[in-house]
Amino acid sequence: MPENPYMQKRANLLPARNMNIFGKQWYSNRTERCHGGKTLVSQYLQSVGVRRSTAQDVAGKFYHFVRDTPQNPGDEDGDVDAWRLLLWKQALGPGLATRAMDCYSRWREVRACHLRLSPEIHDFLLQLRQHYKLGVVTNGPSSSQWEKIRRVPSNLFDAIVVSGDIHQKKPCPAIFEEAFRRLDSAAEECAMIGDRLDTDIAGAQNANCGVTVLLCPDGTFCREEDGPQPDYVISHLRELLDLLPDRKGFSFLCQNRTLNVFHSLREDVPAWNIS
Repeated sequence: MPENPYMQKRANLLPARNMNIFGKQWYSNRTERCHGGKTLVSQYLQSVGVRRSTAQDVAGKFYHFVRDTPQNPGDEDGDVDAWRLLLWKQALGPGLATRAMDCYSRWREVRACHLRLSPEIHDFLLQLRQHYKLGVVTNGPSSSQWEKIRRVPSNLFDAIVVSGDIHQKKPCPAIFEEAFRRLDSAAEECAMIGDRLDTDIAGAQNANCGVTVLLCPDGTFCREEDGPQPDYVISHLRELLDLLPDRKGFSFLCQNRTLNVFHSLREDVPAWNIS
């Protein structure tokens, strides 16, 4: 198969948004993190005399509040701790509002325990780091995003760009251009790996990024005729090993920026040991 001219250069990888899915594959199980926090808060409230049903209801309300409005819609760059504390007060109601700080501190404790890279992804990034510059481009308030980023070993990335720091967010080309600048690389020498078409893929293409890769963990991808089209779709980050140049066993799965979907368990794709 002819080599893909878009993948011949030594690319700089920009693994984006799984930092707060950035979640499904970068961090430990999100469900475990959420339910663990609700359970600890519910137990605390019961310990101070709140009925079990009320305690569970309060914890559930906060979970829905913070999921639906993770930051102040009127001040996206505002203090995320103050916003979360307000959500706890709303969930608790007037009679229990004085417990808001105690609830928040317990919720943060559980959340922090699970905001970490899985060992597999950590080892995978270390392997990539030997051959490529790595960067992160992520949307969100500075305080909440850096809370997550600081839990990732600092030696993994050459550039980290948070939208709240520069007041530009995906899909605006400016945030990608800032990443290119910090990586000291041209746009066409970079590859963008992200899990959202509307921000990650569209934004990278707006910035003329050389290659775009959509991370789709469940293996399904609905192609929209008028929407942005990634160059590749993968179901796990380890599948990047078959896309990157200068790798033994590398096979080009597309040419001239045409879309192909493939899976790491396919028989004709070699299994790589990334540990």
